[in-house]
Amino acid sequence: MRYILFILVLICSIGQLKSQEKSGIENFAFQSGEKLTFRGYYNWGFLWVAAGEVKLEVKNELYSDKPAYKIEALGRSLKAFDWFFKLRDTISCYVDTTSLKPFYFDRKTHEGDYIARHEYWFDYDKDQIYSKIRKRQKPEKKDTLENKTISSDIVSVAYYTRNLDFSKYKKKEKIPLRMLIDNEVHNLYIRYKGIENVKLKSGEVYECLKFSPMLVKGHLFQGGEDMTIWVSNDRNRVPIMVEAKVLIGSVKGLLNSYEGLRSTRNSHFKKRSGKVELD
Repeated sequence: MRYILFILVLICSIGQLKSQEKSGIENFAFQSGEKLTFRGYYNWGFLWVAAGEVKLEVKNELYSDKPAYKIEALGRSLKAFDWFFKLRDTISCYVDTTSLKPFYFDRKTHEGDYIARHEYWFDYDKDQIYSKIRKRQKPEKKDTLENKTISSDIVSVAYYTRNLDFSKYKKKEKIPLRMLIDNEVHNLYIRYKGIENVKLKSGEVYECLKFSPMLVKGHLFQGGEDMTIWVSNDRNRVPIMVEAKVLIGSVKGLLNSYEGLRSTRNSHFKKRSGKVELD
């Protein structure tokens, strides 16, 4: 449960190209007002048990007088699990509305007795990232990281990637990325695994782009490609499902509901708001 928010955010954190240009990118996939809700499930043995929920929301706001999207992820354990492990996490970031580059990232963690806050400021004039980390009963730590090749946090990278053209990649091809995780910039990749259908309980089928990201070895993952992500193959590029092996058991994240989607034309989503029930 400690990493349920991180797991579900990774549903859509599928990479960022090293060749990303500072000039910007056309955003066709999302808009202010979009809200996505995911349910997290944990498996230890033979049963899948509902364990947590994450809500992602996009808003138009200003950051230092610059037009920005505020993207917020709220993660919580379900009430039935609070007695076992209570989780209330908030991740938010501000990104430029033109380039989708991050301005600021803030992660507030409240997981059981563990309380922490990670903040990052991106300075593109000096090619640096400034960090401030506070943990319960520990002194505050400040640091400066080099950022000559653009890096992103785990939230902004997801929304940037939803606008990439994946048609130019071949099946099994690796796509390099740089991601900021816990005050370190990691050179990682995702492996494109082609197109695969995901079936709903209604019988409707969503055509999805399928990926496996390289994971950082640590307290949660063994490392390698033990995660698979499915994203709708339409102009909305909505994350549909993720499955991953963890050190003990496995986890799954499923899209539960959506609101304020940008496009219904040539889309799997005929309405801008609705529910999703996977088979």
